[in-house]
Amino acid sequence: MRTAIRSLAILAVFGSAVQAAPFLAMGDSAELFLTGTLGVRSDDNVLLSSKKTSDTIIGFIPGVDVVYGQNALTKGRAYYKETMSRYSDNDKLNTSLSSVGFDSKYDDQKLELNFKTSYDQLDQNTVDTRPTAPPTGTKADFIRRDVFDIEAGAELSVTDKTKVSGSMDYAYIRYKRAGFSSSKITSVPLDYYYYVLPKLAVSGGFTYSDTQLGRGGIGSKDFFYNVGARGEFTPKLTGKFAIGYTQRKLDVGGYDNTLGVDSSFAYALDEKTALQFGVTNGYGVSGAGQSERNLTWSAGFQTSLAADWSVGSALSYRSIAYLGVGARTDNYFEGSLTATYTYSTLVNFTASYTYRNNSSALLGGSFNNNVFAIAANIRY
Repeated sequence: MRTAIRSLAILAVFGSAVQAAPFLAMGDSAELFLTGTLGVRSDDNVLLSSKKTSDTIIGFIPGVDVVYGQNALTKGRAYYKETMSRYSDNDKLNTSLSSVGFDSKYDDQKLELNFKTSYDQLDQNTVDTRPTAPPTGTKADFIRRDVFDIEAGAELSVTDKTKVSGSMDYAYIRYKRAGFSSSKITSVPLDYYYYVLPKLAVSGGFTYSDTQLGRGGIGSKDFFYNVGARGEFTPKLTGKFAIGYTQRKLDVGGYDNTLGVDSSFAYALDEKTALQFGVTNGYGVSGAGQSERNLTWSAGFQTSLAADWSVGSALSYRSIAYLGVGARTDNYFEGSLTATYTYSTLVNFTASYTYRNNSSALLGGSFNNNVFAIAANIRY
C-alpha cells in the first residue's frame, strides 16, 4: 500500500541536485522555500479501467517547505502543498487536494530519534484501489480517500559493535466511497544489529503488524521473523535486506504464511550513474478490504549526461495474490522513463513517459495505461 500511495504524484519529478537559495531565512538554522510544479500530461486511461477513458490534464502544485537544523543535532522539515488537476474532457474529475507533513531527526552518534507524520488527500486510482466496474446507472470515477500516517522510532548504540532499534508506525486510510473498506494499520518493528565490519552489520528482527478494517473487510495480524544485513557490502554496493518467515493470522478464516523479504540496494556504477534494485514479499490489503500477498521486483537507474541534464528509468513487477473469497493472482507491471533539464538553481524541467499493465482473471480487472507528461518545477 505504501508503494501504491507513493506512486500517486500527479507528475513524476526528479529533484534537482542543485540547492536553491531560500525565499526566507528564519533565524540561524531555518529556511523557508516556495515550491511549485506546473505541467500537463496526456493519459489514455485515467481511471485504470478495462474500458479506457482518455484525457489531457493540466496540473498545478504550489507549496511551501520549511527546513531547519541543518548544522544541529536536531533537524527536520515541514511542508504543505495543494495539488490542483484540471481535466480537459472530464471536468467532473477535477480535484484540489492537500498534503501536509512534518519530520524530525535527532542524532548524536549514540542515539538516533526519528519522527514523521503526514496527511494526504488522494483521489486517483491504483492497481488495487479502483472499481473494476461502475455501479449500475453511474459512471466510474476516482476513489476518494484520506491518508494519515505517523511514525516514531529510535536506534541506540549499546556497544561499539551493537545497536538496537524499534519504532511504531500507524496509518489510517479513510475511504469516502461505498464498497471500499477504511483501514487502520499499526506496525512495530524491532531489530538488533551487530557490526562485523565498521560499515556492515548483520541483523535479527521481528515485526508485528495489526490491520483493522471497516465494514466488509476482515482484519488480520502479521508476524515477520527475519535475519539480514545492512550497510556497505562493497565500496560501490550499499543497502539492506531482511529475509525470514511471515505469518498472517486473519481475525476470521485462519492463517496464511509466506517467505518474508524486504530489501533495497544501490550500486554506484560510476560518479555519474547509480543503479537501484530490490525485492519485497509480504502482506497487504486492497482498497476493498481483501487480504493480499505481494511479491515485488523493482529496478532503476539515474545518470547525469551533463551538468544540466539527467535521465532515469524505473521498472517494477508486482504479483498480487488476493486471498480468501474471490482468490486470484494479478500480474502488474510498471515502467517509466524521465529526463530532467536543470535550467538554474531555481527551475528545472522534466519530461516523462509511464506505461502500466495489469493482467487479471477478474472480469474487467485487466487494463493498460500510457502517460506522457512535461512539467516545470520551481524551488525558491
